[in-house]
Amino acid sequence: MTALPSDESDDSGDLSRRGFINLVSRGAGVAGLYSTLRAMGLLSPAPAHAERPQLDVSSGRGRRVVILGAGIAGMTTAYELRKGGYQCQILEARERPGGRVWTIRGGDQITEMDSWQRVMWPRRHDLYFNAGAGRLSHHHHEILSYCREFGVPLEIFVADNRAALAQAESVAGGAPQPLRRLVADARGAIAALAAKQAAPDDRLLLSYLAQFGALQPDLTYRGSNRAGYSTPPGGGEQAGVPLPPISLDEIKRAGENVWAGTLFSELWDFSPTMLQPVGGMDAIAHAFARAVRPALTYHAEVVRLRRTGERAEVTWRDRRTGRQHVLNADFVVCTAPLTVLKDIDNDFAESVKKATQTGAALYIPAVKVAFHARRWWETEYQIYGGISWIDRDITQVWYPTQGLGGRAGIVVGAYIWTKAIGENFTNMTPDRRLAAAMADGEHLHPGYAKLVDQGVSVAWSKVPFSRGAWIEWDDTARRDTYPVLLEPDGPFYFAGEHMSYNTGWQEGAVQSAHYTVKQIAERVRTGRPPERLAPPPVPAGPMPPRLGR
Repeated sequence: MTALPSDESDDSGDLSRRGFINLVSRGAGVAGLYSTLRAMGLLSPAPAHAERPQLDVSSGRGRRVVILGAGIAGMTTAYELRKGGYQCQILEARERPGGRVWTIRGGDQITEMDSWQRVMWPRRHDLYFNAGAGRLSHHHHEILSYCREFGVPLEIFVADNRAALAQAESVAGGAPQPLRRLVADARGAIAALAAKQAAPDDRLLLSYLAQFGALQPDLTYRGSNRAGYSTPPGGGEQAGVPLPPISLDEIKRAGENVWAGTLFSELWDFSPTMLQPVGGMDAIAHAFARAVRPALTYHAEVVRLRRTGERAEVTWRDRRTGRQHVLNADFVVCTAPLTVLKDIDNDFAESVKKATQTGAALYIPAVKVAFHARRWWETEYQIYGGISWIDRDITQVWYPTQGLGGRAGIVVGAYIWTKAIGENFTNMTPDRRLAAAMADGEHLHPGYAKLVDQGVSVAWSKVPFSRGAWIEWDDTARRDTYPVLLEPDGPFYFAGEHMSYNTGWQEGAVQSAHYTVKQIAERVRTGRPPERLAPPPVPAGPMPPRLGR
């Protein structure tokens, strides 16, 4: 092959490196370009822990795989298996891809098992509500690699914003406070306590504590401009007046939810930088759907699973016509949530049936509420993206990152993931959810009910074909139940975010799909079920609190 110089063209007329890349991109698309660049050594290899399955092009030898669900796990499974020559068919009961990756826009309909809502805000590119998956972490290598491969553009997602608010009745008389104030005052008080216990001659430690907590020369904390100003600095003689400190005793009474807001960016899952696809999270799902389009069947509700010797038979119903169809397959990959899978007529082994029932009881009844509004949080509070925390049922308020400085936006007026509160909101009518969210929001933003309009809500326990937001394995179920579903049950395999240690994240869904693809490939190669592939180690010590996804 002609050497590829770095310029677009040269005097000899040889094809340039850039010109060659453009040709490949136009002819083969993003996926073809990505593969070609890797083969040429022009892309850095993925980290070892992010290695995808590497299947020989004919290793599937025409074997048929039926995949239950066109969520991220199901489409990842099909995408990778098709590279090895497997004949894949994805059965998706909905009319869209993505599963719990669901972006809602003006004109859409939200259907729950006992109600429906019409979204009345304008249909515009920056007016959307990510009802499910809402953000990506910078260390989600696998899902981000697919974004690159499929050409899904990304932008910053502002998760932690010190200008956002925290509100608890025990702090400042219940008046909402900027997060920066609680963070600065808590750090200052803790640093002062630590300095008292440090050895007087440990100058390095004392110097660090003084900087960490903005301590005075005598190593006490008496406030800091890190907490913000009651009178901000200005022109002329306006030097600014820092806010007086809030005592640690007052802050500690605020409760766990407000504490979590002050520590949010310290957590592994939520540390900066966080990302989102431009135009809505479902951009990822639609990119996957385009890549596996020949394998996708929508409106296909699976109603029966049976073994036929070493193979399987899948019966599904077309939700538009009511007609039933039967497929025979060498393997079936079940990526549907366990809340749904447990109710499909099946002949799984008794241990697997028990595992699906146990796991189904561990799903989070998350609820989100969203409102359309003019962007008063920017003009009146100087909040540009991020999350406010409140010691009330709505738990969080999210301000949109997209459309900064525009005229209107979609504010998430509640994000609830605790079981009792989630079940309470789930049992409300949609109108009552909106009223409850507005009432709680008044404690963060006075006059809130008049500042928002055209609200909608999603209670994931009532969303058909989901019936829960994500799984939270407890220690006992992770030890006793999870391993049962890691193994194939004859021709049946299990994948999805619930089959990972990154539950609730698209990253976990992708990782689980990769694990299952490798299991199937090894079984085809050897002719027998594989030895269990080494799962990730169980983290030592207590797990940090889960704070939604």
